Amino acid sequence: MTDLPPRRPWTEGPDEEAPPESWLSLDDDDLLHRIETLDVEGNEDDQLLKVVASDRHFFIRQEAAKRVKERRRLFVFEDDRHVGQILVRHLSRREDLTYLERISMLSHHVEVRQAAQVQLARVWRRLQESKPRDTRPIPKVPRPASERTAAPPAAGPPARPTPASTVAVAPVTSAPVEGDEVDGSLLGWAAHFLVEKAWNILGTKATLALLRQSHEELLPAHATLALFAVGEDARVTLDLESGPRMPRVAVRDVAMWMAVFRKAAGKVAPDGSADSVRASTALMADALRAVGFYAAFDDAEAALSL
Repeated sequence: MTDLPPRRPWTEGPDEEAPPESWLSLDDDDLLHRIETLDVEGNEDDQLLKVVASDRHFFIRQEAAKRVKERRRLFVFEDDRHVGQILVRHLSRREDLTYLERISMLSHHVEVRQAAQVQLARVWRRLQESKPRDTRPIPKVPRPASERTAAPPAAGPPARPTPASTVAVAPVTSAPVEGDEVDGSLLGWAAHFLVEKAWNILGTKATLALLRQSHEELLPAHATLALFAVGEDARVTLDLESGPRMPRVAVRDVAMWMAVFRKAAGKVAPDGSADSVRASTALMADALRAVGFYAAFDDAEAALSL
């Protein structure tokens, strides 16, 4: 991973010196919940800007900055750790993984867990490097100790940094689904966790053959699968050159692909699809549920059983 400039120290809330009416008087969990559940018709720029200017964790400041309606009010912060970076650059430090993993598992608010899971998927993607499977960074999935934790899939080149002058461009939030689009990294990681389970049993050659065969068979009727590819190491990679969002129909398409793959893997080796989909993707469960992945997978399995 490329070393990045030092980031200013951050503190966990609540801010004991903040007045009771200030959002900074909330702890991190409740502050993130307040930000993630803002009324889209409302305007809380004053409170959001105070969060942006605070010493809270970068993720909290980033989420607040994304929701400021009057973008020009952010310009005054450009010399304060470059708000332009807050808006256009994903978190990318290993300390962020620990912070986001903790939120993903321990937050009392489902909206916060979902946002953290989306951002966590994006951070993993940025940290991925072309290394052998056993040397890649390993996400801490909350599963029984007897189960083997999956390693991240391969990644494409990191996105080019966007100049701070483009700060006025509306950024993508960390919501799992917005309108008719979903976060592509989530679907990529759902596929990764499901494929990795089978790969541990089938090995690279058999897994690669099943993935490519099922992908080729489904592609004519599931167009968004063209955004996904299978590498020689049997890893599912995705093309996010047009941005982190994908058409919502990609949820159905990826769910069908994984259902077909798991059924084929089960025929080759009964243990190749023994673990449930929900158990295999536990760390991303809230966000995947929000985009409808589990419902789509259940529908796909039911269709295949007819």
